[in-house]
Amino acid sequence: MPPDDNAIGLGEAISRASAFLLRLDPGPLARLRRMAVNGPSETAFWQLAGKCGFLADFQEDKWLQLVKIMAILTPKGDPANRGRLHQSEYAFGTALCDGAQPGWSGEIPFFSERRLARFLTLPFARRGEALEGMARMLAANRTPNSGINCLDIACLLFSDDVKHTRKLASTYYKRLDSTRNPK
Repeated sequence: MPPDDNAIGLGEAISRASAFLLRLDPGPLARLRRMAVNGPSETAFWQLAGKCGFLADFQEDKWLQLVKIMAILTPKGDPANRGRLHQSEYAFGTALCDGAQPGWSGEIPFFSERRLARFLTLPFARRGEALEGMARMLAANRTPNSGINCLDIACLLFSDDVKHTRKLASTYYKRLDSTRNPK
């Protein structure tokens, strides 16, 4: 679950985490990308948790996984030239389809339909690892100046509500259909 009613909302926590990660020096950011989500974590995680309002959240493991995924998606290099990380208008399903390359116009999706189908049927407990793999694929291909909707990722990680997997599938297929059947 997202932070309780006394804390900031999940969307605000994601926005703050995105800003924090974009400003983070390369060394700590690299350690966040490699951190074991079942371990004690990295100092940068605890600093981020305090600033972003999820320090006392009871779902620490989910936050560790989400921060690791967001760190993987954070563009590398000098913090002053990193581009974007979170962009609410660019759905995670759309990014998976076009490989986080806005303007993509191919017929073959970056993330295959078969892989998407396997993800959609995964048990909830196994989503974190799968989302991390998806993030690694996108990070290797994505345009640094276009962010990805990290709130979509958080919802898939924090909630087993079917509406989040439906949104993922819907945005993926909407993007795929737009390239196969242009108007």
